[in-house]
Parts: sequence; structure tokens; C-alpha cells
Amino acid sequence: MGVDHEDMLRAGKPADFSFRRLTYIDVAKFLETVGLEGARFTRVAGVPGKGEKKKFLTRSIWLNNNQLRSITNMDILTEAVLEYPDQLGWIDFSFNRISEIDECITKFKYLKIVYFHGNCISDLDEVKKLKPLSNLRSVTFHGNPISNHPQYRSFVIAILPQLANLDFTPILANEKKFVQPSDLIRKKEKKNAK
Repeated sequence: MGVDHEDMLRAGKPADFSFRRLTYIDVAKFLETVGLEGARFTRVAGVPGKGEKKKFLTRSIWLNNNQLRSITNMDILTEAVLEYPDQLGWIDFSFNRISEIDECITKFKYLKIVYFHGNCISDLDEVKKLKPLSNLRSVTFHGNPISNHPQYRSFVIAILPQLANLDFTPILANEKKFVQPSDLIRKKEKKNAK
């Protein structure tokens, strides 16, 4: 990666594909119906620049406010639209209909921010799929059924100790220090269900 591309990645605007009525990630259909030209420019006053492969020079993709039910094939979509897909650092999946976290997300080793707020994730164990993302610093789940669980915040902090922010709120040192192991939380949940 050249110096110019590194600077463009660092300063690049997000590839904004929000409000496109996407229901699933089908790369061929996406390129045919939305394409790179379909990136929104009004929210961030422009679109990212493009590299030699005519793909976006950015570390951010916004897919919020669609109707996505799954993030399956996100890795393939990223290959199709980003010049350096392995450098992806921020994905916004907020306000969709996502109920499961596909493990394809773990391919993005430099991912620092993921927004899942306003979706349909109801199983706390879905959070565990993000554990391999050691660079993840901020994640959102508020507005999902899991956020109503009484031990939700403790569970997420226990599973993802690398986080600095959860639901746009900083994680305090004492929250990490006194966090309950996630297995203990799950055992209490099962015991209370009996």
C-alpha cells in the first residue's frame, strides 16, 4: 500500500450504503442494483476516493437503516467494494433486522467499531462470535432483545474484555475488574428459569 493510499484510507469518508432497502447481502445483485455509484454522499459530504482497482479507499462501510436479516457474505461484499478489504475498521449494521452474527465478520482483523443497535439479536451467545476480534474497541447492541437481559452489560464485558465502549458508553475500570464470568451468568439464568 502506497503512502498516498494510506493517507486516503486514514482520512477516507465511509462507503455509505444506508437506506438502500437491502434485505440480504448478495454481491452480484448489489453491484447490479446499487453498485459503487450507489454510495450515499449527502450524510458525509462526499464518497471515498478510489484506488487502482476502482474500489473505495476507506476503512468504513455503513449498511445501516436497511432491512438486512443477515450479515452473511459481508466479507465478499467488502472484497467487491473496498480497495483494501483487510483494513476494514468500522461497520455500521444498525437499524436492520439482523438476528444472528455470521462468523464471516471475524475475517476483519483490524475491526475496531461495529454497530448492531436496533436489530433483532435475542441470544446473548451471539456476542461470543466477536471474541476473535482483538482490535474491537466499540460495539453497540442496545435496541436488541439481548439488551433487556439483566446481566447483559456484564456478559458482554466478560466476553469481550478488549472493549473500551459498549452502547456508546465508556466501560469503567471497575466494571472490568468486577465483571462476572459469562458462564456464571448463564448458569444463574438457567437456574432462574426453572
